[in-house]
Amino acid sequence: MPSKKQLVQLLATGSLVLPLHYGIYAMNWWTFTNKKTLNKEKQICIPIRLNMRVQLELNRTKFIVRVISAEDGIKPDYVCESDIAAKIYLSASEAINKIYNNLFNNKTRYSGPSVLGFDDENIIQELLSDVLFYPFKITVDKLSILIIELGYSNGNNMVGYRSSFIYKYQDKQSLFVQRIEDKKCHIEIFQQKEKIVHYNDISPIEVWKKTGILKNYNDILKNCEELPICSMNEWDNIEIMNQAFERHLKRKIAVAHLNWHRFFIEWKKQESNIIELIVHLKPLYPSNYEFTDRELRA
Repeated sequence: MPSKKQLVQLLATGSLVLPLHYGIYAMNWWTFTNKKTLNKEKQICIPIRLNMRVQLELNRTKFIVRVISAEDGIKPDYVCESDIAAKIYLSASEAINKIYNNLFNNKTRYSGPSVLGFDDENIIQELLSDVLFYPFKITVDKLSILIIELGYSNGNNMVGYRSSFIYKYQDKQSLFVQRIEDKKCHIEIFQQKEKIVHYNDISPIEVWKKTGILKNYNDILKNCEELPICSMNEWDNIEIMNQAFERHLKRKIAVAHLNWHRFFIEWKKQESNIIELIVHLKPLYPSNYEFTDRELRA
């Protein structure tokens, strides 16, 4: 990466597209980067938005990169509008580096995230401005799993979700998609865009047994099933909520005897399922209380 900082300007934010950013290949349409705060680093998720356009000024020359969808719809591709040949590139860095090197006949390299402005706080905020759900990663027994969707499932004691990860199936690199839907747990395995196999059963443990692989993963799922959880339609049930609060939230809240249940009741009553945290939490806390990141992430 050159030491001289390039100038990046966001010309168009582009679009969030449900089948791309929240579909089975969502992992290709988000990038994760670490952001430094006063106390520590935290990971943030940034969408690679369809038709977003950025302009870079390098060596007193302007380049414009645009995000397009690959023909297979699996991943983003990139075009450099300064390229007369209108060639399609696999990454933003490849698009800029090839055109730059052809123009100036040198081997200067620029990284993809910086090319798209993902190290610029203002650009990041613009790209995140209308994001309602941020996919996030968890690591389970060395598997990096992307959580694409969380929500209500009408299955008993199950919270609906969709996630994906990469693992080998029949000796080929494959995409595993897990979801809970219509009272059943599903696992779909894809190679490229082709669905190779689809399993379903009444619980995460039972459906994983059918795959015949990742047996250690089953033990982790069993432990997860024993954790107290509740869906939105159970937020009125104080007994279930107390169990979930004791397990997941209590250790992260600094104020004793907080009327935390009121927050969930008010959330359930409102029409939108999106809530402004600070606005609804402030009435529950002392007037001079300052919130920490730990509490807001709880």
